[in-house]
Amino acid sequence: MSLKHIVKKNLTELETKKLNSLTESKIVKGRIGIISESVNFNSKIHTTKFFNKLFIETNHLIKMGISESVINEDLIMTLKGLMGDDDSKVIDTLKGRLLSFLEGKLNMDGFEKDVLAQTISELEEEEFAKIFTDKRFLPRSIADVFTREFEEKYLEGLTDTTKEIVMKQIDNDRFKRDIEDKFTTALESLLDSIESNMDSQLRGIRDKVFS
Repeated sequence: MSLKHIVKKNLTELETKKLNSLTESKIVKGRIGIISESVNFNSKIHTTKFFNKLFIETNHLIKMGISESVINEDLIMTLKGLMGDDDSKVIDTLKGRLLSFLEGKLNMDGFEKDVLAQTISELEEEEFAKIFTDKRFLPRSIADVFTREFEEKYLEGLTDTTKEIVMKQIDNDRFKRDIEDKFTTALESLLDSIESNMDSQLRGIRDKVFS
């Protein structure tokens, strides 16, 4: 194949990828924009419904084969637009709303609740969308914070030798993987529960229409 044909082929592939990316972006913005309409984050009911729909919608977008990077980027842009402001404080506000949502849904309390709060507060702005697109991202982050916070809050007062012995038991890949698996399962169960409830509501609407 000549150099001219190679260049032409590469340009065609780039154009195709660019077109696909633009199409995916329009789909993401459109679908997330629909569930974002008229959301009042001062209302617990509105907030709960919004995050329920957001978890389900991002899951469907991924199943459609849309790139996670496209979803992550457009999700952040759309969420910022909810409050008519591009300031990064918007994401901080949404972190607080998401924290309240997850605490209630996952029935967290005590140390685990503190770990979840710390994990979400430490997320960088560009990482926020990954909570919805990567089912293991938040659990993996929780596992890291869990280990660190346990050492700082529960082992205070122990000698360095004793602390080292205790930490050897939990600061390892197996322990962190078990924590990650636990929270991954909890989030998957949450998603299944949300989808089941929404399916039930849709069936109820359909039954009323055709009764």
